[in-house]
Amino acid sequence: MRSKKISLVVVPLLLSACSHNDGPLVQDVYNNQYDCVADWNTETCEEENNSGNSGSSAGVRYYGGFGSGRYLGPQYYQNNREVSFRGNTLHPRSNLSVGQPSISTTAKRYSVSSPIRGGFGRGGSSFGG
Repeated sequence: MRSKKISLVVVPLLLSACSHNDGPLVQDVYNNQYDCVADWNTETCEEENNSGNSGSSAGVRYYGGFGSGRYLGPQYYQNNREVSFRGNTLHPRSNLSVGQPSISTTAKRYSVSSPIRGGFGRGGSSFGG
């Protein structure tokens, strides 16, 4: 009987610990690629009008220079401004974004980075797209 009581106490604790609210997925909007790269990384920035296509990053296509259109940074959870990129955790170096960020409820399928959920260890789990 005692083990059932422990189970009934442990299960709600685990559920509440795992049900943290990271908020919606957000992407910062930049006036140019240079500002996006200054915050994040060349390969995690993409042209705004290309964000719905294959998901390839603008940095991959523009090795020699910077594009002049509007750019989006990587997707991150509103309450945790970190992303996983090639096995490393990226934090933006500043916030050069302009206007309102782009908000989504679904992760991009073909992205070079993925948003990191908060919680135990902050970077212990990630949400892949």
